[in-house]
Amino acid sequence: MTTGRPGRADGGGHGRAHHPADRGGHRDNRACREVRWAVVVPQKDLRLAKSRLALDSRDRQRVASALFRDTVAAAQHTPGVATVIVVVDRIQDLEPVAGLGVGHVLGTGPGLNEALRQGELAARAGHPGCGVAALPADLPLIEPALLGRALAEAGAHDRAFLPDADDEGTTLLTARPGHALGPVYGIGSREAHRRSGAVELTGPGLAALRYDLDCLAHLALVPSPARHTHLFDVLTRLRTVPPLVDASYFPGLPGLSGRTAPPGVGRHPPQV
Repeated sequence: MTTGRPGRADGGGHGRAHHPADRGGHRDNRACREVRWAVVVPQKDLRLAKSRLALDSRDRQRVASALFRDTVAAAQHTPGVATVIVVVDRIQDLEPVAGLGVGHVLGTGPGLNEALRQGELAARAGHPGCGVAALPADLPLIEPALLGRALAEAGAHDRAFLPDADDEGTTLLTARPGHALGPVYGIGSREAHRRSGAVELTGPGLAALRYDLDCLAHLALVPSPARHTHLFDVLTRLRTVPPLVDASYFPGLPGLSGRTAPPGVGRHPPQV
């Protein structure tokens, strides 16, 4: 997951978060449907983002910017999402999401977990009745319906998370209204979130949301341009493009038939 920095909330009220009475880790189906979400997307300094991509700095920034915009746009159109708040290091890093109507927090200190806590504060101040969901800015397979399914399942738990494709890290992390997000991203965050009491999401059809993009070979995951317009457009103009190879390493993932796993992608088969 990308890193971000904490900072001041831009605009909106600074009221105290609402903490409704909420007991137990599970909710009935009616309660789950009623959860509305504020999605927090951290984005580190775009000049430094995606440093493991074997591209020149300009192409690397283009890829990171396109991923950021497509991820935020997908979250904006997801059923049940009331608002999206991005956490950025520099005001210039808001350019990729200009015109999308998102709130933002401008970072002033280091650390992904602190960035998420600051984004959570802004989310709860402006939308006190919403749950909060932390979402990476580099999900090449994200779609509104997919994120909607994950959030619907997450709504049954006080706190929940989705592990990444390597079964070691974390992509999505959620907290219902009245519960702190409690992010512990970093090495081994899957186990850290599990130990913190968050429930691991295991519902069918969520595998595609477990893939973030960390190295050049991962670009082979990118599906049709209709789903990720900005990223696909950038990839068509790269001077270095990874080969798209063959087979069914990604069972159940849309748009990936006829491709094998690029090296280093998902050491363990995803749960589908």
